[in-house]
Amino acid sequence: VNAVLRKVAARDLDSWVDALRDGVTDPVARMAIGTAHPEWIARAFADSLGAAAGELPELLAADDARPKVHLAARPGAITGEELALITGGTEGELSPYAVHLDSGDPGTLDAVREGLAAVQDEGSQLVALAAARAPLTGPDSGRWLDLAAGPGGKAVLLGALAEIEQATLTGVEISEHRADLVRGATKDLPVTVHTADGRDPGLEPGFDRVLLDAPCSGLGALRRRPEARWRKTAADIPGLVTLQRELLESALRLVRPGGVVLYATCSPHLSETVSVIREAARRDDVELLDVRDILAEVVGRPVDGLGDGPWVQLWPHRHGTDAMFMAALRRGHDA
Repeated sequence: VNAVLRKVAARDLDSWVDALRDGVTDPVARMAIGTAHPEWIARAFADSLGAAAGELPELLAADDARPKVHLAARPGAITGEELALITGGTEGELSPYAVHLDSGDPGTLDAVREGLAAVQDEGSQLVALAAARAPLTGPDSGRWLDLAAGPGGKAVLLGALAEIEQATLTGVEISEHRADLVRGATKDLPVTVHTADGRDPGLEPGFDRVLLDAPCSGLGALRRRPEARWRKTAADIPGLVTLQRELLESALRLVRPGGVVLYATCSPHLSETVSVIREAARRDDVELLDVRDILAEVVGRPVDGLGDGPWVQLWPHRHGTDAMFMAALRRGHDA
């Protein structure tokens, strides 16, 4: 180890990066080396950015920057403005419940210890808010579902919103440990948690709103889990896509005609996002809603940089959030 470290210390960082780039002419590969990203991830990001691929250096740099701590105020218990005042943070730009802290241990905050707030990325907050605000056809009977609820962050926010709307939330989680985490986090909310496989959870169909925050590669949260970039491989993606498609089929079976499924991933990879949604949209009984309009209602103004619609892609370098993807599918009557 000493010999290796002495060799490392013989050059500065820029010199080592130049050495690694020696002979590499592809611009994406060179950017990946310079920002400590596997090349396949950098290419996936460039593909997702599409015509805006010139922003790739900013996106990769945002992945390597230390993110702020994001808190979520609990709806009905405290407002975002009040949470900012008692924590010394600043209100978020997008979620009305978001507060940003520059540093510090959020676990020491009274608001967090007392259950008035929780640590949650602002993009994740927008997912739960979009699920609660998406327009239905017909009245909302108050049956809401979180089909992949663990570890419970979105279930808490959605459950608090359900309580305000006099609705109930059913959570489904395949892992008993994670299901227990959801139960603990939502114990004083109108939330019932089932330990079951979301692909066939054994629930009675007819839910008004279904949130499917699908298991994914997590490439959109590398700034918060930087080691994940070296633990994931491109070979992981096909299996995840199969699971995502199966869960979305289940969600569309469980939602009532006129109800909405909000599909989300913390990954911008096109195979996990646009491809999954385009396949589902081929069904005769599925209508894609424009999530840009839903978020404009949530935020109180149009949000720039979300893409061409009807789905949306958040980006850390544009929005200061994790790279969350969202699509809203409203089910029509069976053909």
